[in-house]
Formats: sequence, C-alpha cells, structure tokens
Amino acid sequence: MSAIHKTSESTYIFLDIKDNTLDDIDKASHADIRLDSDLDSPRYGLGALEKLPLEIVHLALVRLDVRSLTVFGRVNKRARLVTNSIPQFRRILVHAPALIRGSLNIESARFFSCQDLYRKLSTAECDSCGDFGGYLYLVTCRRVCFLCFTARADYLPLSRKDVTRKLGLDSKHIVLLPHMKSFPGRYSPRAIKCRRRETLFDYSAARQAGIAIHGTVESMEKYALEMISKKLENYNLKLSGSRTGGAHLRPPRYEDLFDGHCSNPRRFMGIIRAPYFDSQLPSPEWGLHCIACKSHHYRRPIHWRRKYTISGFQDHVRECGEIKDGQHVPSINVEAV
Repeated sequence: MSAIHKTSESTYIFLDIKDNTLDDIDKASHADIRLDSDLDSPRYGLGALEKLPLEIVHLALVRLDVRSLTVFGRVNKRARLVTNSIPQFRRILVHAPALIRGSLNIESARFFSCQDLYRKLSTAECDSCGDFGGYLYLVTCRRVCFLCFTARADYLPLSRKDVTRKLGLDSKHIVLLPHMKSFPGRYSPRAIKCRRRETLFDYSAARQAGIAIHGTVESMEKYALEMISKKLENYNLKLSGSRTGGAHLRPPRYEDLFDGHCSNPRRFMGIIRAPYFDSQLPSPEWGLHCIACKSHHYRRPIHWRRKYTISGFQDHVRECGEIKDGQHVPSINVEAV
C-alpha cells in the first residue's frame, strides 16, 4: 500500500515495500483455510460434544494447538462451523488468514495454540525492543519488528548441522526443539530463490537446551570447540593419507557463514506480517511509517523502517518533533533557553 494518511498534514504513510516474507509467497500454493459460507445444515454432529454448551466447546478448542484445531475443523461440516465460530479464530481468519496458512505450511502450527496466537496479536510491542512489532516470528509465535528480526540472533533459525556444531546437541535433544520446515519461494528484499525444504530450529530454544545439557554457556562453547577440533584433526589425518591429495574431502566448518542480515533468506522464512488487534478499535492496525523518517535515516529514533500504531505515532512525534515540510522540527525547550 502506498496511500498517504492525512491529519492536518501528510504525516504518516504506508510504504510500498516487498520484503518477501512468508505471506508474499504465492497464495495459490497455500493451505485452504476459509470461513464456511454454505448455509445448509450439517448432516452429522459432534457426538458427545453436542451435549456441552457451545461456550465450553470453544474454551477447549481455543487451547488446542493451531494444527490440531484445523484438523478438528476438517472432521465434518459441523466441526468446521463450530471451529470457525470461535471468536478468536474467526477474527484471525477474517483479518489475517495468512497467519494460519503460513504456520501450517512451515509446520510450526503444532507449537502454539489459537489462544497464544490471538494473545500475541492483541499485543502491539516487539518482544525484543518494545517498538510496534509489525510481524510474527512463526516458529515460536513471537511479535517482532523489522529491525530486530533482521539483526538479532534470536530470529535466525539454525540448520540441524548448526545446532549440533554450535550447541553440542544430539538427535534426541534436537527433536524436541521448536522448528519449522521452510516453504519454497523467494525471500528477503533481494528475492533470493529457495527451492528445497529445509528443517530449521529456533535459536533461542536450542541455546537454552544446550546450556541445560552442558551446565553453563562456557561449558557448551568449550564442548563445541572440542568437537570442531576433533573433526579438524580427523580431516587432516584423512588428508595426509589420501592418495588423491584430498580433492574429494570436504573440510569441517568451524566458522559461521556470513549472515547477511536483511539479505539472508533464512531470516524471512518464518516471518509474516501481522496486525494488532486493539480491543478499542473495530479494525486491526497494520502499522505505519513516519513520512519524515525518510530512507536516508538508518538510526533510531528516526530509522525509516520503524513502524507505529496510531497512538504510537503520536508518541514518536512528541519525541522527535512535529512534522513540517516532510521533516521533523524538534520542539524548543523554553526552560533550557
């Protein structure tokens, strides 16, 4: 969207930016999640569940993980009607169905409930910095802003090899970690094409598991270094005994690959745009940018990628100054003069 909202002047704006997050992937390839518009009565019921008041059924269903909830909704037409009548689930389907589709497509929907998802949508702040978080990190259902998910380690999911090499976890520990399966498409502002599906693990959960197993951060890092040293030693032994000069041998990886931050497609594979459900407003807020924080500003508080709710924008103006002729004009502190 590129339309400019106006108060007394043109003060804030929706930028027409395509970051190639999960919701930018071709919607035709997404799971079919929809509201039922068929008015005919269902032929079959829900068995023993029909004896319970609908409100009680809703209370139970909303606590199911999103994957189980959608599976329940496919039992029959009555189950779909009941599922879609859950107030929280229905509001998500009406205003942000891509959140449901996305979590199912990357197979992270088993790690959080519909209630968890709705609560996160009812909170505006980024979990890391407190700015308005215009996105959800769908691996663990965390609200996040652009500046945080493109820079912080917490939002760069790790491959299985990375988890083993960096954190010293084995298969029995890895299988318990929150994870996602990347969905084919183009990701990041550079539109990097990613064809194969790759299982990626949440960094924060993996790190906490590593610390719990090894006792301390230092012990975990020491173990990882020892494992790398052993692999390097074995590689050198094979290299010295190879008749082909080791042309077919791949050296062990002992350094992190270049992250690339906002150009790294992994940082965008589990990210999806998300609205803010304000109970005082009839429609959700998707966030807006300040027209005075133009693209040449790369530092807070006037970084051009920061987003605001309407109330948050007013706080931003008070902090950085009123907007005149497309620029912030700091207010004069009379007491200081």
